[in-house]
Amino acid sequence: MQYMEHPEHKFDGDTGIHEREHVHADGVVYIGKEANNIDEQELDVKQAQVFVDEKLVYDFTLNFTPDAARDIGIKHRSALAYLKKKAKGGNLNFKSRNVKRIM
Repeated sequence: MQYMEHPEHKFDGDTGIHEREHVHADGVVYIGKEANNIDEQELDVKQAQVFVDEKLVYDFTLNFTPDAARDIGIKHRSALAYLKKKAKGGNLNFKSRNVKRIM
């Protein structure tokens, strides 16, 4: 019988079918380290995320000619040879300057 008569804080009323009690907020508190002083921070505008087809870049690098490399700014043959060696091994660093030039 205690189960049937225990007070229920989420609902209005004492007997019969109850309706949910309405919540009234007194204020808002931001939590988490990213939310500290959120109203004082500027909006962080992010660039659109770009996805790279890695296989296409690897294939393109392996078929790259020295003349084409010179046209995009890769001046030394050793730099092109290094890129081709990395592409064969599957270890291209997509953040490097020469790989960005190829992309």
